[in-house]
Amino acid sequence: MKMKSAYIVSYSPFSGKTSFSLGLGLVLKENGYKVGYFKPIGVGIETEQGKFIDPDVILMKDALNLDKSYDEICPPIKCKIGTYEFVKKYQEDRDYFRDNIVKAYNKLKDEYDFLIIEGRHRIQSLFTYRMDSINLSKLLDSKILLISNGVIDDIVLQKKLIEGMDAELLGVVFNNIDIPLEEKVKGELIPIMERYEIKFYGYVPEKPMLIAPSAKEYHQALGGQVLVGNKYLNKLVLSFHIGAMRTDSAMRILKRFRDYALITGGDRSDLISRALENSDIALLILTGNLYPEVRLLVKAEEQHVPVLLVPHETSVTYNICQNVRAGISPDQKQKIQLVKESIEENIQWKEIYEDA
Repeated sequence: MKMKSAYIVSYSPFSGKTSFSLGLGLVLKENGYKVGYFKPIGVGIETEQGKFIDPDVILMKDALNLDKSYDEICPPIKCKIGTYEFVKKYQEDRDYFRDNIVKAYNKLKDEYDFLIIEGRHRIQSLFTYRMDSINLSKLLDSKILLISNGVIDDIVLQKKLIEGMDAELLGVVFNNIDIPLEEKVKGELIPIMERYEIKFYGYVPEKPMLIAPSAKEYHQALGGQVLVGNKYLNKLVLSFHIGAMRTDSAMRILKRFRDYALITGGDRSDLISRALENSDIALLILTGNLYPEVRLLVKAEEQHVPVLLVPHETSVTYNICQNVRAGISPDQKQKIQLVKESIEENIQWKEIYEDA
């Protein structure tokens, strides 16, 4: 039987392509299907050996227990996308990258019932080089599954673009939909998609835990030192707040939140102590390289609260925190389980398999 596949794409970054791919793969695997994963073009982090490995590939290889190497799942291209070296290589040999992708795909295509192919952060990325997700979906003979935030104009436009390039749209999934938008999906958006003959496979409701960065991700963005709590950096942070006001006023506000990060100077001993004792704090970020009292570090360790010391002033730290985006790492088992349950409960996953 011919292997089925779906090319997972979106038209904007941070759409949840990887979490959807992860959840779909886990659900299919749990139901007896042999599931593989392929990322034609990775966006890698450089390892000590000088190789680029995409974090999404690391996650999917681990979570799906794939017995393939990183290079088999995401073909190496020996230069970083978008660099001068990449452009030069493309100009010298226009088929080099596409040939690499096809060779890697051909080694996988007979081994699985279903292959999840994940596109880049935007469907149009690398269109200039004919290496965008639409062109590659045709190259790999795979239908496109669009992950959307529910903007109907963008969805219809993408359908026209995909079909205008002689590719095939499998359908649409809405991801991370908040409660106010749920009624709009049912009453307005689904009828419009039906009118345009767009297959809709369901939507995943917003879950704070899935979009919450970990303390480790804040540390990676901010730099600085981990004073205590290295082993608790996987804690999820649902919100972050500046502790700039008087202690009593700040505590009245902070007690309303759970699993939050407090951004304040290390010299705010009273506020830090009260926050550790009387609120559900997940992370303490101390600004301006101001060290706290040792007793507060002891208390933070006892409460399993990581403490970061960063060189930036408070306002700069806050701005950096605003741009931190949550990923999923292999050791975040609770998050991975929640992703699987979200797909299982809300998405017509069996129809996706059958229609692919």
